[in-house]
Amino acid sequence: MLTPAKASEPSTQGLKTLGIVGAGQLARMLIEAASPLDIKIVVLAEANGEPATLVASRTMLGLPSDPKAMAALAEACDVITFDHELVDLEILSRLEAEGTAIHPPSSALRYACNKAAMRAKLSEAAIACPRFLVLEPGQDFSLAEDFASMVGLALVAKAATGGYDGRGVFMPESLDELRQIIDELHEEKITVLLEERVAIKRELAALVVRGMDGSLVTWPTVETVQINGMCQQVEAPGDLPDALREHAGRIAAEIAHALGLVGVMAVELFETEDGLLVNELAMRPHNTGHWTIEGAVTSQFENHLRAVLGLSLGSSEMTAAAVAMVNLLGPEDGSDPRDRLHEALAISGAHLHLYGKAARPGRKLGHVTTLGSERHEVLERAWQASSALGTQRKGAQP
Repeated sequence: MLTPAKASEPSTQGLKTLGIVGAGQLARMLIEAASPLDIKIVVLAEANGEPATLVASRTMLGLPSDPKAMAALAEACDVITFDHELVDLEILSRLEAEGTAIHPPSSALRYACNKAAMRAKLSEAAIACPRFLVLEPGQDFSLAEDFASMVGLALVAKAATGGYDGRGVFMPESLDELRQIIDELHEEKITVLLEERVAIKRELAALVVRGMDGSLVTWPTVETVQINGMCQQVEAPGDLPDALREHAGRIAAEIAHALGLVGVMAVELFETEDGLLVNELAMRPHNTGHWTIEGAVTSQFENHLRAVLGLSLGSSEMTAAAVAMVNLLGPEDGSDPRDRLHEALAISGAHLHLYGKAARPGRKLGHVTTLGSERHEVLERAWQASSALGTQRKGAQP
């Protein structure tokens, strides 16, 4: 079992200025949730024109890998949080030592930034994961061959750092292809995580938020469909048995307490014939939780703000019996979904969220959420609106 980390003491003397590292759609939706609470937001963006810069009251330009840019952000705000995990943990640790409040803390964020560290930590705590092998640069390929002979050639190779939305994830079909993948990553000084390719019945996501005082709230575990490593649709609660949903929620809560999480964390899981396996952790609002904007009393974005600023957490109760969310992707013909808003808005109860991104085939441009009393009807309406905006179904069925 994981040993719970000590909770921090919340400070609620006045609302503080929040700095967000990154200016993507997650930062944009955090800003939207902050507006009704009159919370001031500063974003650190790599360039003007990123989704959050279009709505932020203040934008600072710089890279999270630049100590000067991060120090400037720390000077401009009271608390720092994140839009992504592509950060430098050494820089964050130095800022923490100098007194900057960072949530989630670098000690917890390490396990979202580094898949190899996450696997080792969870395995040590007897939390079920796929069987794995960590290959550091310079280690001999014979270790990978031995691992393949033990679990089979059906392997998944992952860059331990830097990957997201399917990037940095490889499915080699031969030992020669595996060697090439490992050599290329090792040449870039990137650690490789090898995992057995498990037989998946369903993919799940458990979303949890933990406050500075150790208080914790979980949303209902959801059923997801992933295509090429990118989330395509989410159903809450989907067709999941109560016992399975509750088990996934308990796993997420145990991890959150043990790592000293402050803020929102998504735990992606595989359901297999032998039970649940943890796939990945994300310590920030997550694509699989976008449904909570309309589908829960308190969204993941508002509860993340509440947590990192030391405020009371809100209810995660669902606002409808069934909720569906579908990601909007850039149409293959290169057209802009904004030109088709009239058609999508004609679908009853379709809640559209566009992120302010330029349309490009396959690019994640927004999402649609629908609510109702019956699972299949809700999902069908979400797909009708998404299809009207040019998103194609690729394997997902209502």
